[in-house]
Amino acid sequence: MATPESKAGGGGLSAGGWKVSIFVLAMASLVTAIDLTIISVALPTVEEDLGLSPTEGQWVVNAYLIAFTVLLIPGGMFGDRIGQLRGMNVGLIIFGIGSLMCGLAGDATMIIAGRTVQGLGAAILMPCIQALVTRVAPEGKTGTAFGVYAAVSAIGLAVGPLVGGAIVDLVAWEWIFLINPIIIVPLLILNHVFLRSAGEGIDRNKKRLISAEMLKRPSLRSGLFLIFWIRLPLIWAFIYIGIYFQSVLGYSPFQAGLALIPGIIGIAIGGVVSGRMKDKVGWRPPTIIGYFLVAACLAGIGLALTLESYVLIVIPTFILGIAVNLATTPVNVHAIADADPVERGMISGTMTVAAQAGNTIGSLALGAITNALILGSLTTTYTREKADSIFQQIQHPSDNSSLPPAELTEGLQVFADSMSEAALIGAGIILLALLAAWAMRMFKDPGPDGDGGLDIEELGDEESLAEA
Repeated sequence: MATPESKAGGGGLSAGGWKVSIFVLAMASLVTAIDLTIISVALPTVEEDLGLSPTEGQWVVNAYLIAFTVLLIPGGMFGDRIGQLRGMNVGLIIFGIGSLMCGLAGDATMIIAGRTVQGLGAAILMPCIQALVTRVAPEGKTGTAFGVYAAVSAIGLAVGPLVGGAIVDLVAWEWIFLINPIIIVPLLILNHVFLRSAGEGIDRNKKRLISAEMLKRPSLRSGLFLIFWIRLPLIWAFIYIGIYFQSVLGYSPFQAGLALIPGIIGIAIGGVVSGRMKDKVGWRPPTIIGYFLVAACLAGIGLALTLESYVLIVIPTFILGIAVNLATTPVNVHAIADADPVERGMISGTMTVAAQAGNTIGSLALGAITNALILGSLTTTYTREKADSIFQQIQHPSDNSSLPPAELTEGLQVFADSMSEAALIGAGIILLALLAAWAMRMFKDPGPDGDGGLDIEELGDEESLAEA
């Protein structure tokens, strides 16, 4: 009788083969995970070398996020139609083409177009990888397989800033993109060797759209709402803090990448802590605690930015990473577990879209607010043309020396103060979203009849009794 450890994987994979296959899938996801955060420390150098304005620099980030978010569901449908293995390979190739476009870019148009193509590739790649993980893992090992997949993705987020900083300092910023095709080619070979026996998994009739009937389910409605709003400040925080470390604190790109690691580690720790809390006390307490902590961390970061202290910035940034997962993982698991088994893949994908939409809109909105605050403050002293020049130079550390000392000092102070105000605005948005969720009764237990039940004041009582 086969033990759990000796079970064969899906698609005829051997007991050892499915483990290797999961590792190959995780490495494919690592490419996109690293690329999400690697730009955080390279952006000032990219802007300087290509002569980008701060607004164009923001679009280097946003083009990827928007394409990934908007095309994620169509990308999954595309994979279902042509097969997940084939779809994953197509996604990798498109991502590699986008990376080449970015690495060879000589102006704003080319690099923004390349980032858009990267987002398209990632939108096809990620749903196919997730579907393949469930198919190659043997029965009873899906959780373990997804754990490995999630852990490798978390590692990608963590090492992205460090790798990006090292490449920018030691080689050139272009290689944060040009290295991707070098990694993708062996991945395509490994996919052919280890995953072809799993089959394509073609399903042309599978639906990936949430129906109006499904949206009547409280767990899904609250999950989509809460995950969207809590992810709003995340990408903005890491991108702008990476710029702050280089411009205001004078760090090199590598030092800035190293300085950002505690925040990314917090995200990884938060995934473990939030999962355990959900098992012990249910989804409501960690979600609400996470919301309050995110708001408090943003306020703490806002205060620390004006004091120019790395320690005071990194502590709330670390807690922010934990808090975001406290507010997302339990409600995500709750929404998926509350669904029929045949709907769970679709709901998981839709929750991912909600999270990415939060990242994207938050990056756009808070980035625009920050830039408007900086320019608004500078134009009270200087002409608009001069204010634009100072704004562009303070975001490029090597350009700072060309500014007169008084303009440099004032520009950096305005930059720090404006980031601080934007962080406080973000904290306010989080608290308002929590208040709105409470007003819409999202923290009440719908019960068997769909109304009444547990109020926000009764957090976790039923789950705690059940555990006892």
